Amino acid sequence: MPAALERDRKTIGEESGEGGAREMTVLKLCGTTSAGDAQLARGADFCGMLVGVDWSERSLTLEQAKRVAEASSVKNVILLCNPSAAFAEKVAKALRPHALQLHCRERPALVSELKELLPCEIWKTVHLPLLDGQAAPEAFAEAGADALLVDSVDVSEGFERLGGTGKVGDWAAVAALKEKIDTPLFLAGGIGPENVADAVRSVRPHGIDLCSGVEMRRGRRDPEKVKKLVRRFREAVAEISEMPGQEEE
Repeated sequence: MPAALERDRKTIGEESGEGGAREMTVLKLCGTTSAGDAQLARGADFCGMLVGVDWSERSLTLEQAKRVAEASSVKNVILLCNPSAAFAEKVAKALRPHALQLHCRERPALVSELKELLPCEIWKTVHLPLLDGQAAPEAFAEAGADALLVDSVDVSEGFERLGGTGKVGDWAAVAALKEKIDTPLFLAGGIGPENVADAVRSVRPHGIDLCSGVEMRRGRRDPEKVKKLVRRFREAVAEISEMPGQEEE
C-alpha cells in the first residue's frame, strides 16, 4: 500500500503509542445544519453534513455547507446521494473534506472512479438488509472504499429514508460483517446517549455514526444530549481499550 494511503487509513481508527499502532473507536456526528451545531461536534472526531440530498430536511446547499464546514473544528465528512463523478468532484474541490460519503444506491465502480479522481477519502454507506439492487458490502471494500457505514432504513413516511431514521439496526449482522472484511466499519442507526456504550461494547466497530440521537428535532442538535453521548462514548471506548486484546492467528 502506498505510504500516503497508509497514513490516511490510520486517521480513521488507529492511534500510535508504545508497542505500535492500536485501533481506536471514533465518533461521527452527522446531519450538521448550522455553524452552531458544527461547534457542538467538537467532542467528536468527524462532523458530517449532507449536500444536495433532496429528500432530507438536513440537506444543505454547497454555499451553506461551506459556512458550516468553516465552523467545524474536527474533520469534515460530506454525505452525497447518487452523485455524478462531476458533482462529487465539484463538492470536494469547494469544501476540501476529509472524506466524501456516498450514501444511496451508488455502484462500486463510482467508488473506484472517485478514489482515482479525488485526494480525499471515499466512504460508502451500506444498508442491512441490502436495498434492492445494492451491491454487497464486500464489493465496495474491493472497490477501495476507505470506510463502510452500516445504517438503517425507514419506509414509514412513504419513501425510503436512508439514515437519520432513529431506528436501531442489526448489530449482530454488523459484528459478523466486521469479521469478514478489513475495511473500517462504522455502526449507525438509532444510536443515542442511552445505547451508545452498549453499541461500542457489543459490536466494537471502528466508528459510531449518528444523527437523530442527539437532536431536539430534525436538523437541530440538543447540546445536553451531545454532551451526554460524547461522555458515555468516551467512557466505553476507554473501557474496551483497557481490556486484553486477542492475538490474531
